[in-house]
Formats: sequence, C-alpha cells, structure tokens
Amino acid sequence: MKQFEFACGGVVLADADPDVQQLTLDVQGPHRNVNLKISDISRSMVSNVPDLLLDLLEIAAYVYCADQRASRGSDKLTLAGSSWRRSMHFTIPVRNPEIWSGTELSSALHTTLRFLSDDSYDFVFVAAPNPFVEKNAYFDGLSDGVIDADEIALFSGGIDSYAGALDTVIAQGRKAVLVGHHSAPKVFSIQRELVANLGGVGFANRLLYVPVNITNTGVNATESTQRSRSFLYASLAFVIARMFGKTAFTFFENGVVSFNLPIARDVLGSRATRTTHPKVIRGFEIIFSLLAGEQIDVRTPYIWLTKKEVVERILHNGFGHMLSRTVSCAHPRGWTKTVRHCGACSQCIDRRFAVLAAGAEDLEPVTDYAIDLLTGDRSIDEQVRMAVAYVKFCQSIVACEKGQFVVQNPQVASAFKYFPDLSCDQARDHIWDLHRRHATDVLSVIEAGLKLHGFALARNTLAPGSLLSLCFSRTHLDASPIADYDQQVGEFMDRLVRPLCEFAVDTQAKRIWFKGGYYLEGTNFKLIAALIENHRSAKSRMADVPFIQTWKLAETLEIDEDSLRHQVTRLRKDVAARLAVDQGIVLQKNDFIENQPREGYRLAPALREVTRADLQPA
Repeated sequence: MKQFEFACGGVVLADADPDVQQLTLDVQGPHRNVNLKISDISRSMVSNVPDLLLDLLEIAAYVYCADQRASRGSDKLTLAGSSWRRSMHFTIPVRNPEIWSGTELSSALHTTLRFLSDDSYDFVFVAAPNPFVEKNAYFDGLSDGVIDADEIALFSGGIDSYAGALDTVIAQGRKAVLVGHHSAPKVFSIQRELVANLGGVGFANRLLYVPVNITNTGVNATESTQRSRSFLYASLAFVIARMFGKTAFTFFENGVVSFNLPIARDVLGSRATRTTHPKVIRGFEIIFSLLAGEQIDVRTPYIWLTKKEVVERILHNGFGHMLSRTVSCAHPRGWTKTVRHCGACSQCIDRRFAVLAAGAEDLEPVTDYAIDLLTGDRSIDEQVRMAVAYVKFCQSIVACEKGQFVVQNPQVASAFKYFPDLSCDQARDHIWDLHRRHATDVLSVIEAGLKLHGFALARNTLAPGSLLSLCFSRTHLDASPIADYDQQVGEFMDRLVRPLCEFAVDTQAKRIWFKGGYYLEGTNFKLIAALIENHRSAKSRMADVPFIQTWKLAETLEIDEDSLRHQVTRLRKDVAARLAVDQGIVLQKNDFIENQPREGYRLAPALREVTRADLQPA
C-alpha cells in the first residue's frame, strides 16, 4: 500500500519515513496550490458563515486535491495490485480542532471516506494559526441581494442533474439553487449554458446557479480516479444549504449509478465508484448532522429510477431539444466543439443506451459520439471489455431470478440497512426490480440494433470491434481477464466488510439458529449436528478443524454420497441467500460448509457458535 502524508495550510511536518511520500497543500498564502472559489452568493449570507463550515470547505478541498495528487500506481487494471489502495494521512489546521477531533465525527469521517474511495484515511487536526481569516476569501462575485430558495441541489450538467433541475423549477414550480462544481472551463461552459437556457425561457426567477471551482494549481494531477469527489460535492452543497437556512440538499442521480454494481471483475477504479451509494449518503448525513447540531437530510429522489426513466423526465418536461447539450463523458479533455462524448467510457455507454431506450435518438445525433454505441469500431482491448461486460451484465440480470439476485451480486447487500423505511427484503426487491428494468431496456436496444443492422451483421460488413459484432461473437463474449486477476482483485478491492457469521444450536428443538430468526431444521439440522463436534473440539483446543470423510459423513446421515453432495449444495445456497438479506453477510462457497477433495467436509473454521441469547438484538 502506498503511503502519503499531506501537510496542509502551512503545517510543517518532521522528516518522514523514506517509504512515506510527503506533499503540501495550501488554500491560502504565498504557497497556495489549491484553488477554492465559490461565486455569486449574497454578501450578507457569506458574513454569517460559521467558522466550522469554513473548516469543512478547506478539509473537503484538501481531500479532493490530495486524491488527484496521490498516484495509485497504474492505470492498467491488470497491473493494479495492492498498490492501488493508498494510506492517506492529513495534518490540517482548523478553527475548531476540539470538534473535528471528537470521536464520533472522526469515526464517521474515516468510515465514509474509506468506503467511498477504498483508501485508508487518518486525520490530525491542529489549531489554525490565524482563525480570523476573511470570510469572503473563498467567495467571489458577491451580490447585495437576498435570494430565497426551496431546493439546494448538485448540478453537474449531466442528464440526471439537468432532469432534476427541470423537475424542481417546472414540474414542481419551486426555486432551486444549483451548485455546480467545475474543474475545467469546458464543464463550466456546459453548466452555464443549460442554466442560461432555462432562464431565457421564463424561469430566471426560480434559478440561482452557484459555480464552484476547486482545483490543484501550479501542480499536475497524477491520479484520475477521483473516488472521493462526492465528499467535496456534498460538503459544498451542505455549506450553501446552511447559508440559505436549509436542513437538506439533493443529489439527482439514478439508482443504477448509485448502487453501481460491478459489471465485471475488471471494472474497478474510477469505473466502480460509490459516489451516491446509500451507505455513503447515510455517512454524509451523520457527518453534516454532527456539524450542524441538528438532522441534515441528503435526498436522492431518483434512487429508484433508471437512466432511461430519467431521460423520459426531460422529455416529459418539454426540454428534449436540450438533451444533446448535457454532457456525461468522463473525459472532458477530449471534447471538441462538435464531439463531446468519447462513446467508450462507462458513462457514455450508459447514457447512449438510455437515450436509445427512451426513443430519443432524434434529439441526440450519433455524431455527438466519437464511437457509435452499436456500430462504432472499438479497437482498444479495454474499450472492448467495457462494452461487452456492460451487455453481459444486463443479460445476467434478466436471466437471474429474484431469489438469486443477491447471491450473484453480493455487493448489493451492503446497501440494505440504509433504507430506514424498508425492510431488508423490501430493499432487495426494489433494487432487483430497478436493475431488471434497466437490463431489459439495454437488451431492447440491442434487439432493435440487430433488426436495423442485421443485414450488415449477416454479411460481416460491420466493424469487427463494433458492439453488435462483439455481442454475437462467442470468442469475445467468453473472453476473461488474465489468470491471476482474481488474486489481484482480492488484494485491493474491499468488496464488503464481512460481519462475523454466528449460529446457535438448539438440541431440544433440533434447530440451528441465526440472527434475525432464521433457522435450519430437519435433515439440515442433522447435517450440522454431525459436523459440530469436530468444530467444537478444535475450537476449544485452538486447533485446526478436521474434516469428516465423505463416506463416513454419508453413513452417519444414512444417505448415499451423491445425496450428501446435493444436500450440501442446496444448503449453502439457502444459507447464503438468507444471511445476505438478514445480516448483509456475503458467504462464498466454502464459507459455511467447507469441502476438499479426498478430505471430506467440515464447518468452516471462521464460523462462531454462540448461545440463543447472544443472537438476540441488544
């Protein structure tokens, strides 16, 4: 793991370990290398910003800029071993060190950032040498007017945030403050154009656009993943919401992107972000509520919508003609005046499928994309893998039954408990239905493309690297990552922090109990009972749990060996599916009952036997 130490705000650090890279970050003073500017806010509102929120702005800016300056080591996923994850240590001067060093706030900050970026974070907060810095130092273009607002929302200039702005000001008739972070002039131009268009057709009195620019200055960014960026966005929206006296703000992001299930084993890095994952959103709420001293809500009203359904919101509000002016591409440096989508990144693929599924292709010309979704030639291997993996994932979702959804996509279990109004079963069903609708939309586009281009496909005149050709090429569909990729992924991808799997044996009722009231009985109880003594004995001696030979276990249970194998297979699936829903525990094949060729069977050593009372909620 690469180790980085960031000295922020003029802090001077002692000489570091040679294995630790030291970098300096400063938002003010003669050595300023972090730009932080928020524009077009009322002067009176700025004067009322508490010091604690200035601290938050600086911390978020430092985390965001550090994320870009600390290289993960490789852009090639097949080379991204354990060095991909970083250890990030910050020393930051703040105006309220006692608050920021508080146990609850520190824990929420560490936990949320770790899940968000897959890095380790450590903060030391020291007293700022000059806590009375001018409050307007980070604000530009101050006005004298006072503006009211109903909604504070993040605004990127993409399809989702634009649809949210339309829903707010047109469908709901409310006043919206759109907070638009931009790190490049091209992005700023897009955001400004979309807002200006709304203002020009009669909605100027319902809109306030607040542009924000936070970037590294005078230094080159070396890392492109930027997985911590939503902490910056959320912090900006929270600060501006408090300036307007609000206790909530909104992320307009469709649910498929929010859950962002990995479409393939090698879709990692910036392409597997958790920007608006429910766990991250709840983490933000905890952090901001602690800072505000009251409950802060982070709203995600599009959580149960697909991208296609979001596009339909734009059409419904009568602004389909502006669809092509929104931008989703992850590579703004490659934009030109006529082509603003590369067509190869996951965002472009997701967007184009949604536009076509919504029947809006006439509103967005194919020439907007450097590579056409269905017929464009994808000559780079990574582009091929991304496009094919996207379609294959949707095929797997459509073919998947609801009961197997969590088993096939265990990462989804990490979101269940973050919907307070839904049970785990209800959350699972909602997420499954969301992804099934999305997958169905994607495959409908593929089917329509086949009808349209079937003649060319049959005559082999389509480009061999086109998505339609790739989808109907068994060679490409069956292609898999390099042989040791799973091992590499296991070294650095924190898929889930797995809770301990505990069970209790009730010999009188002949049941095996788990948390949440789930139990095994009948033949499954007999199987566990036949394995439990070895497990208990080994645990008491702190020894390795021995296996029971297959023939001997079958003889004990009075069944044949084939029946035993079938029973174990069914039991593994049933337990894995139920524990994923009830407890968020993701069990792999050998995590409950383990078997080895020529060795036999045993209860997995990691299992823990407890009493019934231990399983009851506190």
